[in-house]
Amino acid sequence: MKALITTNLMKFTLATLLLTLLFRFGLSTSITKHLIIAVVFSAVIYAILMWFNGRYFGWKEYEYLPIYDIGFRFHLATFLSHNLISILWFVFGLQSHYEDISVIFITAGIWFVFLFIHLIYYLSIRKSTIKDLDKKDLFE
Repeated sequence: MKALITTNLMKFTLATLLLTLLFRFGLSTSITKHLIIAVVFSAVIYAILMWFNGRYFGWKEYEYLPIYDIGFRFHLATFLSHNLISILWFVFGLQSHYEDISVIFITAGIWFVFLFIHLIYYLSIRKSTIKDLDKKDLFE
């Protein structure tokens, strides 16, 4: 079976790490300077760029191995990348004086619930996702 951690997933994760670093920088700077419009702008631009990131590498992944995995691996990579960067942002003291790490943990907790639901759904449909695929697409 082809690997679960693919080149496209790794490229997606690296792009996610970079985008999250840029987002955290823009967010913390905007909060420090009390620029509410810039806070909203940072979040909206981050969301749009992450959508394009997922769309691009998700399509590349589908071309590589057309299994309907509902993007769980990409969701997990995004969850881990975003929360790792956000926590490290606080560990290294890069946050604004007006930011509180509890917001990161609350966001991660809520996100984890949705990730867990996604995992349950992924596990429930994974056996039916390889139907109608040629064996050469599944095994190297």
